[in-house]
Amino acid sequence: MNRLRGWWRPALAVVVLVGVAQLGISVLVRTRSVHGFLTRHLERAFGRPVEVAHFSVLLLPSPQLDADRITIGEDPAFGNEYFLRADHLTAGLRWSGLLRLHFEFGTLSLSRPSLILVRNSEGRWNLERWLPPANASARTYGPPLITAANRLNRLEIDDGRVNFKIVDEKLPFAFTGVSGTVEQVSAGRWQLQLAAEPWRSGAALQSAGIVSVRGDVAGTSARLQPAEIQVHWERGSLADLLRLFRGHDYGVRGTFALDATAKSGTPDLTPSAQGRPGDWSYSVQARAAQIHRWDLNERSDNPRVNVSLLGRLNVASGEVGATRMIVETAKSNLRGTARAVLSRDPVWEVRVDSAGVQAADALAWFRAFQPGVDDAVSIQQYFTGGVTLSGWPLQVRDAAFSSEGGEAHLPQLASTVRIGAVEGGHYRGALTIDPVRISYGGSGRAEPASLPVGSKRRAAADSRGTLSVGLVHDFEKHAGNLSLDGHVDRVEDALQVAAAFGRPLNHGWELTGAAGASLRCDWSRSLPHPRWNGRVEMPRGELQAAGLNQPLQLSKTRLEWRDGSRVADIGEITGFGATWSGTLSQPAAVDADTPAKWHFQLRADHLNAAALDRWIGPRSRPGWLQRLLPSLLGGAPSPSPATVASELVRRVNAEGELRIEEFTMEKLTLQKVSVLGSLHELRLNIHDATAEWAGGNVRAKVNAEFLPRPIYEVAAEVDHLDLAKLPALPRVTERFAGTASGALHLTTQGVGREELLQHLAGRGDIHVRNVEFRGWDVSASVANGEPRTGQSRWAAGEGAFTLRDRGIVLAGLRLESGRELTFVKGTVSFGRDADLTIQTSTDGRRESRAAETSRVLKISGPLDVPRVSVERALTRQPAD
Repeated sequence: MNRLRGWWRPALAVVVLVGVAQLGISVLVRTRSVHGFLTRHLERAFGRPVEVAHFSVLLLPSPQLDADRITIGEDPAFGNEYFLRADHLTAGLRWSGLLRLHFEFGTLSLSRPSLILVRNSEGRWNLERWLPPANASARTYGPPLITAANRLNRLEIDDGRVNFKIVDEKLPFAFTGVSGTVEQVSAGRWQLQLAAEPWRSGAALQSAGIVSVRGDVAGTSARLQPAEIQVHWERGSLADLLRLFRGHDYGVRGTFALDATAKSGTPDLTPSAQGRPGDWSYSVQARAAQIHRWDLNERSDNPRVNVSLLGRLNVASGEVGATRMIVETAKSNLRGTARAVLSRDPVWEVRVDSAGVQAADALAWFRAFQPGVDDAVSIQQYFTGGVTLSGWPLQVRDAAFSSEGGEAHLPQLASTVRIGAVEGGHYRGALTIDPVRISYGGSGRAEPASLPVGSKRRAAADSRGTLSVGLVHDFEKHAGNLSLDGHVDRVEDALQVAAAFGRPLNHGWELTGAAGASLRCDWSRSLPHPRWNGRVEMPRGELQAAGLNQPLQLSKTRLEWRDGSRVADIGEITGFGATWSGTLSQPAAVDADTPAKWHFQLRADHLNAAALDRWIGPRSRPGWLQRLLPSLLGGAPSPSPATVASELVRRVNAEGELRIEEFTMEKLTLQKVSVLGSLHELRLNIHDATAEWAGGNVRAKVNAEFLPRPIYEVAAEVDHLDLAKLPALPRVTERFAGTASGALHLTTQGVGREELLQHLAGRGDIHVRNVEFRGWDVSASVANGEPRTGQSRWAAGEGAFTLRDRGIVLAGLRLESGRELTFVKGTVSFGRDADLTIQTSTDGRRESRAAETSRVLKISGPLDVPRVSVERALTRQPAD
C-alpha cells in the first residue's frame, strides 16, 4: 500500500505531461512553420511536391500523423495535373525517430485516393520515378525531383481510384474501389497486393468482376524492372468486358475470367537470351463460358472458349508477340502464333498453323445466337486447316482448309443429310470454296469424285434433294459471290429444314411439290446491298394459305431474281374458282427498313362469288379476314372483327393491274373487268376499275381500310345500261326496256354480308332514255281510276335516289313522254319489296315543282307479284 502511494504522484505527472504534450502538439501543427515542416517531410517521403489542408497529431496509443485533403504533385515531364489526391492520409511515426527529433514514417494509409497514371510521348510512365531507387547510380530523366531519401515502408489504400492518360488524352478506362497494400520488402524492392473493379466512362457496368494484382516491382527509373506481377480477374461478365474495351453492348452474354503473369528484368530476358532491355515475358489464360445472345436463356450446351497466350511484350516500342497461341472450345482447337505493334498505325499478324474444328461446335455457337433451333438437330463433320491474318482490321492473307465430308441428322427428315467433301483456301487474293454437294434421301453414302458423270447423274436421281454451294470472295476488291444450285422432290422438306435451324420461311402458308433452283448472290463495294440473280422453278405444286379453305394449285410457276429485283412468272394457278396467270415483280430494296413495292399484272378467266365463298366462307363463320389474321399470328381464330392484323399482312405493299374476263356475283355479271389499284399498310386503293355490265359500261373507284375496323367507300359511274339486262327478278326485267346512265357513291363498314348491308349508305342519280314498261298503261290507269293493262313509254327521264335502312329511296324520278310528265317516288327494299307512288301531269310544265292531281298509281308488295291500285288523293307531286 505504501508503494502504491509512492507511485501515484509520478504516474499522474506522466499523464499530465503526455496531456500537455498532446495539447501542445495539436496547437503547434496548426502553425504555419510546423505545417511547412510536416509538408517537407511528406515531400521527402513521396519524392513529389505535396499540399495538405491541415494536419493533426496523436501521441497515444502510438504516434500518428493525420493529413486531410492531401494532393501530391505531378512530375512536370508528365503534365501539370496532380499525381495523387486523397481525402485523408494517416502516417505512423516511429518513436526512435521522434526521440532523436526526426520524422520517420512507418505505415501510410490513404483513404479514397485518386491516382493518375500517365504515359508520355517517350513511352515512359510517371510511376517509374515515384518509388525509391534501388541504387544511387540509377539513371534519371527529366527535371530533378526532391532528392532526400524516401523512407516509405508500407502504403495502405482504401476505396481508391486509378485513372489513365496517354500524353494529354484522358482515357475512359479506370479502376475503382482500389484497396490493398504496397510494401517495401527490401531495399528498392516493393510488393503489391491490390484489388479493384474495372470502370469505363459512359458505360453502365453491372458485373465487371474483381481484378487482383500481386507481385514484386523494383523502385527504379528503368521501367520498374526487375518485376513479377500476377493478375487474376474473376466473376466478370462477358457483356461488361466488351463494354469496357469497346464502349458498346454487343448483345453477348456469358462469364469471363483471366489469369496472367508478367515478368521483366529476369535472366531469360537478357540480350543474350534474344531479349531487349524493357522486355516483359507474359502468359495469359482467358476463359469465357455460357456464351449466348442477350435475349436467350442459358443452356447446358452454350459454347465456352479458352485462350492461352505465351510470349513477350515491350511497353516502350508497343510490340507484343505470342510464341504460343492456343484457342480451345468444347470440341475444337486452334494453335499458332501472333504478333502486333500497338501504335497510331497498328500492325497485326495472327498465324494459325493447325486448326481442328468440329461442325458440332459451330452448331452450338449458332444455337447460342439463333432462337428456335431444334434441339434434335446434330451435325458430324471435322475440318482441318490453317490461316494467316494480317493488317488492321485483320484480313485473310493465306488460308487452306478441307474436310472429308460429314452428315447431319434432322428430325424433320426421314433420311440423313449427307455433306460432301469440302476444299477451300485463299488463292491470289481471293477466298475460294469449291462447290460442296449436300444431299438426302439417296443411297446413304457419299459419292467418290472418281465416279463417271453418268453414275453421278444416277446417284443424283436417287436423291430426294441435292444442293451445291460454292463461294468466292476477293479481299482486295471486296467483292465476291455465292452460288446455289439444286433441286428437291418435296419443297416442304426444305421449309422444315429452315424452320429446324430457327429461320422459318413460311408464315401462315404451306407449299408442297417439287422445285429446282439456280441462284447466285453477288456483292461488292459499289453495291449497297448484295444482289441475287437466278431462278426457282416449280413445275407443279400446291399452296395452302391461312384463311383459305382450299389449296391453290400451281403449274409452271417460276420466281426469278434479276440484279436484286424479284419477278414471279405465274404460268398457271387454279384457285378461287378461276385459272390465273401473269407476273409479280419487286425491285431491289432501297434500304432494309423500307421494303420495295410489289408490282403485279394478273389475269383470270372467270371468277364467281359463290366459288369465293367456298374458298373463304362459309358466311355462317367469321369473315375470312378475321380468320386469316389470327392464323398468321399463331393464335386461334377470334370472332371479333377488331382482330389485330399480323405484321405479315401489314407489310404487304403492292400495286398493279388485275384483269378478269368474267366476274359473277349472284345475278350480277361483269365482263372484261380491269382493276388498277394498290394495297399498303392494310389500305386498299382502287383508283380505276372498269367493266362491261348489262350492255353498258361501269367505271368505279374504291377505297378501303381494314384497321381498326374495315371501312369501304365506292364511287361508280354507269353508262348506257340495258334495263332489260339488269340483275333483277325475271318477271320484273322482262317488263322493262330502255337504257340508263348515272352515278353512285356508297359507304359501308364491317365484316360479312349482313353487317355490310346493315351499314350500307349512299346516294346517286340516274338518267334514262327510251324507257318502255310492259304490264300497265300508267297514263290510262291514272285517268280512268283503275289499273289498265298495256304499255307505257317515256322518251327520257332523270332523278335522284339514296340508299339507307337496307333499301333504295327514290326522292323523285321524272319521266317525260311528249307533254306528259310522270313522277315516281317511294322505296324498294333489298328484299325486293316495293312501296311506290306514280303521278302524272299533262299541263306540259317542266319545272321541278310537282303538279297537282286527284289520282295516283300505287305499287306495293313483292316486285315479282306486286299489288297495283289507283287511289284518289290530293297531294303535291314530288320534286323533279
